[in-house]
Amino acid sequence: MSSGSAATMVSFDNNRLQISSNVMVLSLFTLHYVNRAVIYPLRMNSNSHRVPLLVTASATIVTMLNGYIQSFYLVRVYKLPPLTLPPSSWINVQSWLGILVFVVGMIINIKSDAVLRNLRRQRNSDRDNQKTYYIPQHRLFTYISCPNFFGEILEWFGFAIASQFSLPAMAFFIYTASNLIPRGIAHHEWYKQKFEDYPLERKWAVIPFVV
Repeated sequence: MSSGSAATMVSFDNNRLQISSNVMVLSLFTLHYVNRAVIYPLRMNSNSHRVPLLVTASATIVTMLNGYIQSFYLVRVYKLPPLTLPPSSWINVQSWLGILVFVVGMIINIKSDAVLRNLRRQRNSDRDNQKTYYIPQHRLFTYISCPNFFGEILEWFGFAIASQFSLPAMAFFIYTASNLIPRGIAHHEWYKQKFEDYPLERKWAVIPFVV
């Protein structure tokens, strides 16, 4: 597919609805960061642990750089085949599958974050012992300790699929997995050491039946 800018969002061709894949994929990227940078902080407990300025600055720089790379590639470098309804090719099916995986991952991520946020509120409301910790209890936590990390990894895997496994999308997926999997393993080990009654079926840290 030749290079060029993103096409019109929606059009019709031979009675088939066409949607710009480039615009759709960029919309997914934007949706994630609207949630992560705006909605998520607004829903945080005011007593949450403060994040060091250096960590915040580093994350901001990485996010801005990644946003520029993803946007430049999708706007200026590569024009993905348009999405169609009904799907007209295997590439179309792959793109829709990627979007579905992204949405499922985002739902898992948001729901898991809500469960953990409610636990922090419960802990902070315990006036007798501010250091009380609780085991997350929700179906998303049945087999893994960190479904929030699993959901985010799933999001960026779906993003890579929808982007036809472009180099920038794959690079960010690999970066995300290499960052979150070790953190998830560390959290999983902490849970097992902290709680003698930690659920036995919760054997994996981040990805069910894998790690």
